[in-house]
Amino acid sequence: MIIGNVWEHENIDIYMAKKLYTYYALLGIVLAVSGCSQEDVGRGGNNESGGRIEFNASLPEISSRATELNTASLKDIEVSAFTVGVSSETLYFVNKTFGKNGNTGKFVCYDPQCIWPNNNDLLRFAAFAPTLDEILTAGGEASSTGDKLTSFRVPRDIAKQFDFVTSIGNGRLLDNEETGISLKFQHQLSRIELKAWGNSASYNLEIAGVRLGGIGTGGTFNFTARAGATDPTQAGVWESVTKGSVEYIFRDGDALVTLDKTEGSPLSADKAVSILGSKVGDGDGYENSVMIIPSNNSAWNFKTDAANGDNHADGMYFSVLVRVTDTTPYDTNGSIVYPYSGAEYAEEIIYLAIDKNDGKTVKTRLYKQGDNYFTDKDLTTAYDLTANDADVKAFGWAALPVADDLKPGRIYTYTLNYSNGVGLRDPHDLRPGEPVISDKVLVNVEVSDWLEGSKTDVSVPRK
Repeated sequence: MIIGNVWEHENIDIYMAKKLYTYYALLGIVLAVSGCSQEDVGRGGNNESGGRIEFNASLPEISSRATELNTASLKDIEVSAFTVGVSSETLYFVNKTFGKNGNTGKFVCYDPQCIWPNNNDLLRFAAFAPTLDEILTAGGEASSTGDKLTSFRVPRDIAKQFDFVTSIGNGRLLDNEETGISLKFQHQLSRIELKAWGNSASYNLEIAGVRLGGIGTGGTFNFTARAGATDPTQAGVWESVTKGSVEYIFRDGDALVTLDKTEGSPLSADKAVSILGSKVGDGDGYENSVMIIPSNNSAWNFKTDAANGDNHADGMYFSVLVRVTDTTPYDTNGSIVYPYSGAEYAEEIIYLAIDKNDGKTVKTRLYKQGDNYFTDKDLTTAYDLTANDADVKAFGWAALPVADDLKPGRIYTYTLNYSNGVGLRDPHDLRPGEPVISDKVLVNVEVSDWLEGSKTDVSVPRK
């Protein structure tokens, strides 16, 4: 269901502030002179003035949830400027970070390049957030030439992902110094939400993670390109998109999602719950959603290409980390149906230490050697189950082929129905494409525009 046809944009106005200081050497004081003409704009070495470009953020009133964009959460933006000539453009400045001034609330860059030119040249601006430094700090990748972001990659760990917004605009000193330039930022990533429910009479499921494969994880963002060349405000398009996978395995504090007919278990579509874990974003990021680069994706064709390519990125699929038990009482959990035991079956089994008190809360991920468990892949730190009051549960991946044309600035909510099946053996499995119990998992998708102030907005930039 599409909610609306156009998503709102964050508005940021660019103001070119000029101040002229006249020095009276005999008095040893500085007097600020107002009402100066264009030719009077100071260009000295004083970084605290001199026609510096400033940004004034104006955002609509929205709720105060930490995950939503508001004026206070936007701390830095990165901007490049180009002088527009008759037949070509010249780089004026590139990749300058404008930070919010705590006193004025405006975004300012103290680099001496970030000032208006002395003439009335037309400048074109390309802006984005988070900044390059913030993208790298969050675990992503990117480099910039001003008009393009190349080698852009979203973090593989969903918990570290960020929103990415862009804007373009033009302005001249005489036209825009007082009125400012309105930049309408646009969300340039696709956002995916995953939910599940189930009402099987023969088995129960516990869910402890997700993997999205064959989706856009890297590419080049071109500010100078236009979608259809008809919208002058369209702030660029994605080019040379590469495919890969992202994942989230439940971690300390996450609670397993259980489909087992107990109280609170989601037994119908209207009660479907998120399967992305409560710790996604670590409380400050994009709760219960995945950020990926928009692309048109065909489904993983497990019948003709079960291995899904050397890098398991040929064709889109969702893989869910599950533990399946039948409904026949066996201790307190029922007998284990999946993951299968034995090296001839599952290539990858994920072990989690689960709190004994509630049987759901994840304490940590474990790595097994013989009958012993460790907290690291190198098997150097042993984990004492008794001392930590924990049990071990084993999980395996079960995949679902999915096809979709993912657009920027849209939210795709996929609801998985596990009432009649679990899915297919994962592309990374030794026997990819084989049904796990049954492959009849129904997938329903709803598409929404990314609206300002809605429950699905996210903060920009992620700190």
